[in-house]
Amino acid sequence: MDPISVRKEFEQNGTQWIFRTGLGQYGKARAVALQCHFFTADDEDEQIDDELRSCYNCQYRRWTMTSFECVALNKGIIK
Repeated sequence: MDPISVRKEFEQNGTQWIFRTGLGQYGKARAVALQCHFFTADDEDEQIDDELRSCYNCQYRRWTMTSFECVALNKGIIK
């Protein structure tokens, strides 16, 4: 998955890039993280997925009520 494909898994909502699939979709979050060159594991106490390489465990993830924002996309790290 190239950066454009990674970006397609998110929806822009104002200044935020929100994961389209939402919460509890571990398989999709893992698949996207495997292809993202900017994945960086968050502190262990912030991780919720048993598989390390998951968007849910990324330090660039910020939780929302129904999903999460990718700060790497928001800051333009992923173009």
